[in-house]
Amino acid sequence: MSEVARTVVVSSVTLTRRKMDVFRELEEMYREILVELVDYGFGNDIDSFTRLKRDKYRGLRGRFPQLPSHYIYTACQDASARIKSFKKLKKRRVAKTDKPEVKKVSIWLDDHLWRRVGYAGILIYTHKGWIPVDLMVHKLYWKYVNNGWSLKTQPRIRIDYKRRRLLVCFMFAKTINVDENAVKYAISVDVNENNVAVKVFDNAYILETGVKRITIGYAGYRESMQSIKNSRYIGRALHGRERNRKKDIRMKIANIIANTAKKLNAVIVLEDLPKQCPRNMIKDVRDPSVRHRIYQAGFRGIVKAIEEKCLEKGIPVVKVDPKDTSSTCPICNSKLMRGSAPRRLKCLRCGFEAGRDTVAVLNLEKKYLTLKGSMPLTPMPNEPTPEVAVLPLKWWARRKSLDATNKYELMRMSI
Repeated sequence: MSEVARTVVVSSVTLTRRKMDVFRELEEMYREILVELVDYGFGNDIDSFTRLKRDKYRGLRGRFPQLPSHYIYTACQDASARIKSFKKLKKRRVAKTDKPEVKKVSIWLDDHLWRRVGYAGILIYTHKGWIPVDLMVHKLYWKYVNNGWSLKTQPRIRIDYKRRRLLVCFMFAKTINVDENAVKYAISVDVNENNVAVKVFDNAYILETGVKRITIGYAGYRESMQSIKNSRYIGRALHGRERNRKKDIRMKIANIIANTAKKLNAVIVLEDLPKQCPRNMIKDVRDPSVRHRIYQAGFRGIVKAIEEKCLEKGIPVVKVDPKDTSSTCPICNSKLMRGSAPRRLKCLRCGFEAGRDTVAVLNLEKKYLTLKGSMPLTPMPNEPTPEVAVLPLKWWARRKSLDATNKYELMRMSI
């Protein structure tokens, strides 16, 4: 049994001028309180919500008597979370400042500060009383509401001044029961820079992602924009588009793999990648463009997306050691040599020949079955080789599962 949490952002309708003024005043007071709490907590090495509330509640309540008291409680929780997060970044030596800074503010609400009015509206308690806000609910919101997800009592609101609306962040939770013993099959997944290899039964699917082309393209755009005035803002826009495109690919891959495993009642076998995976891969690479591509490939991001989607659907996930999975013969465990084509490997001992990605998914599946005790540790000379289907992005991106792909569109290669 494990709990899965998801955040869904729902925008409000366009607010009137009076409501915008009320929420603007509320945000200014909340920001002032939050900045004071963060500075006090970090300066006195206090990251506990209870200690912050004990030390600062009375003084802040006296300075802001018109503000509902529970905003001070939620501001203490917000400050505690920010201080803890900054300490973690500083411990990893990736913090960009000497102390935590409050730049963007989301107002935290608790069960005393908001009420739900049906499914398409909420009431927010402010210093001017209860303010009704109508929501523009969308398909993702209804998906969680109608599928047994419980709505948590602490949403957050953020003001969109450009469009004069509120962005309400609802948090849904669901308890998932994952039983690995009930599965019948195993689906192994190997993540690469430009594709994701998936083995289902005797078929290996190579899902091309195009991440390499996206990374190189946007790197060239940013380089050419450096000489243009206001290039900083253009670079941010390009980076945002690149991030969104890669995120879209990750989520589609995770969805298609999870749906396939759900239909087949299978377990997903993934690589147990270390936290410093890109750094370990580039330690012997000198070319700066290749180093940039490896860092931007997002291997762990794809693995995490698949893992979270499988957990959401109640599909068991097993991680195995990825060491030598792309360079060891799955038949006789010998070292593979370079074959007749790029990314083609051949075993000089038993004659097995396959693509590097196909070898990886075969070895991942073999490691899982060996750990489970379903496969002997002896060589397998009569092991059938899988049929490989290379699927470009446009062929699989809109599919719900791998069996939904049109078999007449597949570019097959026999090995």
